[in-house]
Amino acid sequence: MRRPLGIVPLAIASLTLALFGSAAFAQDVTEPALKAAFIYNFARFTTWPADVPAGDSFTICVLNDSAVADALRKAVIGKSLTERPIAVTVVAAAAPKRTCRVLYMAGLQASQVATVVADLREVPVLTISSIDGFASAGGMTQFFFEHGQLRFRIDLETAKRAGLQISSRLLIMARPQ
Repeated sequence: MRRPLGIVPLAIASLTLALFGSAAFAQDVTEPALKAAFIYNFARFTTWPADVPAGDSFTICVLNDSAVADALRKAVIGKSLTERPIAVTVVAAAAPKRTCRVLYMAGLQASQVATVVADLREVPVLTISSIDGFASAGGMTQFFFEHGQLRFRIDLETAKRAGLQISSRLLIMARPQ
């Protein structure tokens, strides 16, 4: 049975609202705040392997983007993931990143991206960036703008290789590779 074409956009809009809240539609949301909301929700809809050490907090690391780090700190106040409070940490390019559950990176050159991603190849760290070619360099989730709207791609195979499980509720909204 075919659905009327009007139902599909309505379903996508409803799912976007359910996943990302009304901020996804607000006109005055800044780009860092929008990215922070997406990053938080990517984490919410990802499952880590059971054998990952829990630690004291669920750590979201940010590399090279203080505006997104600040927006993330505001977005996660009082929230928790995997029954742990969320900590947002700014990391340096040379710092170890294996203690992160999520790593958002910006402003790196292709060779730097390749080095960071290679170090985390089979480590359960959800990698996210808006750097061109991030997904093809081995990153898991890449932001991009399409017709003035923030969109994303997910490399499901890379996530699976790291032991991460991405919810189908998130995958349905991702753009194809």
